[in-house]
Amino acid sequence: MTTENLLCAVRPVFLLIPRPDQLPSTERKFWAMQIDGLHTEHIKRSAKALRDARKRPEQPLSSDPSLKVSGLHHGLANALGSKSFDAWKNTEPELINFLATNGMEHPADLISWSRMHSHRLTARQVSDRIFNSGLPIPDRIFTGVGSSKFLAASGRGYADIHYLSEFSVSGEHAKFNWCMEHANQTVLSLDKESGWDNEAPDHLDLSGTDLLLQAFKFEYIAYGFNLLGDNLVSPASRPPEFRMYNYNQDDLAFANQIFDVFRKEIERTQEGWVEIVPFPGNNNIVFLKGPNGKFDWVVRNQRDAAFSGNPYYPILRSDELPTAMKPSAFKAHLYFMTGEWYERLEHSAETRHYEEGGSTATWPGYTKLLQRELVAARRNYQRPTSPKGGQVGNFVPHRLDGYCLMVSPLVTIREFWHFFENSDWRNDRIERSSNCSSKLEADLSAVNLHDDDLLPTSVTWFDAVAFCRHYEKQTGLPVRLLEVEEWQKISPTPLYNLNHESLDETEEYDGVEWSDLTWAVTGGDGLTGGETSHRYPETCAGGGFLRFGKELNWTENHQGLPFVTVVDFGEWLDVCTDGYAPAANAVTGQALMTGPLERDKCPAHLTMRRKGLKVGFRLCYVAQPDA
Repeated sequence: MTTENLLCAVRPVFLLIPRPDQLPSTERKFWAMQIDGLHTEHIKRSAKALRDARKRPEQPLSSDPSLKVSGLHHGLANALGSKSFDAWKNTEPELINFLATNGMEHPADLISWSRMHSHRLTARQVSDRIFNSGLPIPDRIFTGVGSSKFLAASGRGYADIHYLSEFSVSGEHAKFNWCMEHANQTVLSLDKESGWDNEAPDHLDLSGTDLLLQAFKFEYIAYGFNLLGDNLVSPASRPPEFRMYNYNQDDLAFANQIFDVFRKEIERTQEGWVEIVPFPGNNNIVFLKGPNGKFDWVVRNQRDAAFSGNPYYPILRSDELPTAMKPSAFKAHLYFMTGEWYERLEHSAETRHYEEGGSTATWPGYTKLLQRELVAARRNYQRPTSPKGGQVGNFVPHRLDGYCLMVSPLVTIREFWHFFENSDWRNDRIERSSNCSSKLEADLSAVNLHDDDLLPTSVTWFDAVAFCRHYEKQTGLPVRLLEVEEWQKISPTPLYNLNHESLDETEEYDGVEWSDLTWAVTGGDGLTGGETSHRYPETCAGGGFLRFGKELNWTENHQGLPFVTVVDFGEWLDVCTDGYAPAANAVTGQALMTGPLERDKCPAHLTMRRKGLKVGFRLCYVAQPDA
């Protein structure tokens, strides 16, 4: 193996490099540079890749001091713990000798354990715990990678306990007790099943303990699969910490019980553990040593992905985003903030939300939670301000906490269709989304042009955002979509309480029943939205269509702003994450999908036609203080 291959990265690694030639008096700006390894050739290629990506016909690279080759080489060497690029060249032979002396011969991913799915550790988590937590560097970390039998029986758990106990146990505590009674007995013998990963053995004998951990893998074990406490490190001198919120002491005690079993099991074997081996004389790199010569490494302040200034590309270009909806400077602040233990910051932010009376229904997303945490806990941090505009007649003012929000009625079919037919967006939306895994719903006419054009339009989330930018360019007003919290504050009192079935027997529910609510959407065949075949354009001649088959119910809020109050209509809200965006329903005050607004989102590339639903939107902006 060449030294270049020996020192290669096994995952994307992004290092934060101060841009060369910055004045000391200015706020420091960084490049996030991907580096493919620790070899000097990797450093050179990283600098070249950044320069190639920043090439502009109108400006030669030689005129941009922030892209100076020697400065980029120097910055990367600094990030790797060396005084200069030349010094790093001299360190390279020492690094090769260090690896050989410690029996580290094969680069491998020793961090990301597929059996924990979305709860698996990340390289940044490991890096932050080692370099930014202020805690002693542990001797070992359990990542799970390399475990052959542990948690290998994917798909097994609750149902097996229920069956094996002959249906005599129900509830989490009863299942726990049954498993502990059979802790050291083989309760299930299995040949390898479809869905098990490649590292799983061909045959597994599961004890009661094994089955317990399988059953609670994505609950209590996942809550504790983090590096906040000493849950996964050795020696363990600090108590476990759980990513559990809004819980009671009984829940916490039960989590500790299960995690105690988990901890004892992982300590019975060397599998899944990595040894932490610092590189002598270097404060920025630590190596992780696994079995059979495998090794991995992390760097101080590394990132797992590039910073994206526009998460909606390629469907929406940066210049097509409304000013007030562009990814905030706050996201950049979070990404480029060095020395931060991000996992701890995120945990503290969510803990604060629930301690201050928040709930899952009012959970505003991590961006807002983190912003609140920095405002509350860091005296030197100030919340960024929103762009503002003057008052306009068709927008209704709403006085919220510390600002005046101007809110429009729902955008009508006439308003949206005038934009849609007279802009490039009609063709661009299809062409651009053809390169995405989720293509935008093509036929907007099927959910709009069979209704009176003064009724609310029905569009995808991306169409709503494109209209916001169009309106901003036409009027100069910094319009955007409402945020979840804003919608909750200005919407009328819900007609139906989704949680009334959970009321205590002594409490009386005096609201309307679900069967009394209005469903307004129908298909071209006259059937309701949930029953019509016109939900699926491929199943009916001419593609079919949806329309409002009944006269809509409207309810005004305290400021006189009208809301559609039918079960099958929602309003798109900001923000879209991982392709899903919140859609609010005024009947329930919750998501159109009948759950918490921040959790039960809709696919942003669809109009929800396939569910027999319609989703519209309204505009808003923050008014000038004297407006």
